[in-house]
Amino acid sequence: MGLFDFWKKQAPLPEPAATLEELLAQAARDPAMRPELYRRLLLEPLVVITGDKPTLSEPRRFTLEAGETMHIAGWEDGRVPIFTTTQRIFDKGVVKHEVSFAQLKGRDLLEMLRGKTLLLNPYSDYGKELLPAEIERMLAGTVLDTGHTITVQKQTQVLLGQPAVYPTEMVQALSRLLSQQPRVRAAYLGWMHDPAAPEPPHYIICLDIEGERRAVSQQLGYVAQQFLQPHEIVDIVQAGQSSLTDYFLTTKPFYER
Repeated sequence: MGLFDFWKKQAPLPEPAATLEELLAQAARDPAMRPELYRRLLLEPLVVITGDKPTLSEPRRFTLEAGETMHIAGWEDGRVPIFTTTQRIFDKGVVKHEVSFAQLKGRDLLEMLRGKTLLLNPYSDYGKELLPAEIERMLAGTVLDTGHTITVQKQTQVLLGQPAVYPTEMVQALSRLLSQQPRVRAAYLGWMHDPAAPEPPHYIICLDIEGERRAVSQQLGYVAQQFLQPHEIVDIVQAGQSSLTDYFLTTKPFYER
């Protein structure tokens, strides 16, 4: 299964999400929203069903000391349901009785449940399966990593132009992602071939950005990869720091702030 295996109902793309539940629904349809969903899953509170005495009264705050245990309810196949809010526990009437629950910060919960497959909002119209390897990468901050940085060691001649078939859906998703990045002034798309390199001809994106580009490039590469075949790649360079900049400035950006 892929890192972003969702179950979902088809609907028009919503406006930028305000809540984690809205963001989950949006990310199910729009790859541009998935980096933000990963970020907020670590920051915001998540809910689990516990094996304590059932109650859905006003939650009370407790502190778990080191070495204390808490029983978290799971399914027979070992997967563990988790929820964005207590209301989502009762979606579609699957759970028909009161249950006890605990609410923890997302990162803390994922740390506690390392090695488990988690099902986020499993009874709702929109949900997501979080696999153990995916959770490890979330915790390590590498879940968006799809490539690596290389430095050209010698002068290299490349062929640079525009793709014969314009990747409209990919570019639209990248534009939605970049609209969330206030430091990005513009972004350009090209098609590059290095006859001396083992890589096939591929897309190249030039970013006009204020400051360091690594985090934005990481997100761009992740979203672009959702539209590419496994053997396809995309290069990302920064305007003003690449010898290819002059070419891109003669083309129309696919995104402008």
